[in-house]
Amino acid sequence: MAVASGGMHLMPSWLALVFTFALVVVVIAHFRHLVDAPGESRLWHAGHVLMGLGMVVMFAPAAVDHIPIPALVWQLLFANAAGAVLALLLFRTLEGRATNLLWLAAAADLAAMVYMWLGQILPVLSWVLVGYSLAGCVFWLVGADRHVDGRPLAGRAGGRVASLVCGADVRASLATMTFAMAYMFAAMELAR
Repeated sequence: MAVASGGMHLMPSWLALVFTFALVVVVIAHFRHLVDAPGESRLWHAGHVLMGLGMVVMFAPAAVDHIPIPALVWQLLFANAAGAVLALLLFRTLEGRATNLLWLAAAADLAAMVYMWLGQILPVLSWVLVGYSLAGCVFWLVGADRHVDGRPLAGRAGGRVASLVCGADVRASLATMTFAMAYMFAAMELAR
């Protein structure tokens, strides 16, 4: 079995390598958009690069994970990123400016990453996050973002805001990452 997430045996090494490879592809896809995307879409992709890197480290088998980064560092990174997104949402709402609805999902996903790096304290919350992550996977797989991306959370933007999703590769990468999150939440809970 592979060692992941603070030394718990969660999956065979071959499966950890498959997940790690898939998540590296996710990071590359979002990094490419981080570099090429216009406006606030860059910031949105930066959050997904951070989540992807956190997932790569969590899934990487001990044989390939030679950089020991304490869990506290990841917790602080994700907590600050989630807080920054929530602050963005709050300030824009108070100013009456519109914000893309997908920022809510980004904030929730970043907060879920904090919980994942804490080692999952509450079983009921862990299973809620499994369901949330699987729902996110389906959301991205079926392209439901097309109905949400560009819609405002609040504000006076005439019903539309700038799109954050830059292509089908983003949908595939986010479906992969949310599936990996669901798997990790379930595996960590079952390993108790």
